[in-house]
Amino acid sequence: MVDLYAPAGPLPTYELPYHPVAAIDYDPVRQVLLEQKDLQEREQWLLRQQEKARRRQDAKFRVVCKRVIYFCTFYTILALFFFGYLNWYMYFQVSRNYPKLTGWQSALQMNPGLSQVPNPNIYNSLVRFRTREPLPYSKYQDEIVAFLHAYQDNTGCWEMEDCVQEGGFKQDVDRPCAYDLNAGGPCNIMNGYGFDTAQPCFALKMGKIYGWLPEPVEFATGVLVKCEGATEDDTNNLGTIRYFDMDYKFSAIAPGKNPGKVTNGSFHSMYFPYRNQFCYHQPLVFVQFDGARRNRLIRVQCYLIAKNIKVDISRLEGSTRFEILID
Repeated sequence: MVDLYAPAGPLPTYELPYHPVAAIDYDPVRQVLLEQKDLQEREQWLLRQQEKARRRQDAKFRVVCKRVIYFCTFYTILALFFFGYLNWYMYFQVSRNYPKLTGWQSALQMNPGLSQVPNPNIYNSLVRFRTREPLPYSKYQDEIVAFLHAYQDNTGCWEMEDCVQEGGFKQDVDRPCAYDLNAGGPCNIMNGYGFDTAQPCFALKMGKIYGWLPEPVEFATGVLVKCEGATEDDTNNLGTIRYFDMDYKFSAIAPGKNPGKVTNGSFHSMYFPYRNQFCYHQPLVFVQFDGARRNRLIRVQCYLIAKNIKVDISRLEGSTRFEILID
């Protein structure tokens, strides 16, 4: 019989009880070389995969960059065309010195309005304060100070001139008249614009209409303004109403001793017409409520008086309304 498990030559043999295998040829050096070759192939395969992934990322990045550059260039050119056309239109169609629609074609239709400073906000016209608590009413003082800053800082306003002269006034349409804040009398920052002593001051101003000229009533120096209560009780609760305007400049009254007027105020005619002059000073009338009753809601209405001004208090044409409450 043939011995299936007999040694097969000089090679090392391992007995396999269940398989008729005579021997297994094993070379350790060759095995190590094969493993190294396989490892190198795997490393090269990984490097190729990483290179492909990097190239795909670079391709995506280049596509995104191209799109960004395209849209940035497109919208930049579009914006340049838009602003260029807008500038061309504004330069040739809309003047920088006067409005396109003037006179009766304008929105105000040659009928100036009236407003006051301070004005709490566009939704509420109530001015409420307590003299013993300065913080709540300091915002009203700050609003007046900010509004009057343009009247105090005349830097570069070399075209402005003092129009008041002895026996009258001179006026140059192209050179605006300066407004003297001393016309406010006690309505100044030193007195806290009257809020410190429960005698609040308000600065009244007219709406600016290009080229508009007033037609004063008889014996008036300009457009008159008058304030009163909405009802008879409101008028009685207001106390004495004093007006301070530029008319004091035509008198010999010292600024610190100006008692004001008790009949009405006046926007002097020398400040008209408004033609968008450089450093133009809008005329003001300071109105002070001396002796207003406390803890009463007082409704105030002020209106303009001139031959060519239409007044409708219900529609606030040529007038303004606000409320005062002194706690």
